[in-house]
Amino acid sequence: MRKSQTWRESNLKQWSKNYATTIDVDEGIVYQDAQQGQQQRRQELLPVSDAAIAFQQKVADTFFQAGVISTKVDVKQLWDSSLNEDVAKCQ
Repeated sequence: MRKSQTWRESNLKQWSKNYATTIDVDEGIVYQDAQQGQQQRRQELLPVSDAAIAFQQKVADTFFQAGVISTKVDVKQLWDSSLNEDVAKCQ
């Protein structure tokens, strides 16, 4: 995972082209979003934590309250901690 993240950061244009093709979105949009993402937040591989799940739940709840999404969702089911032990070894 770490190797793939490092490659992505070093080859953002190529990654954007490949990803854009996969999701059928304009390459320029994907590249711009990826660039902005790199500037705004550092990519880091971390074990799944209760704090991360709670933060995402807060975002989902805010979107529901604002009417952005029509159904309240429980985000916990979207998380998988089965690799936490392996991820922790990479720290």
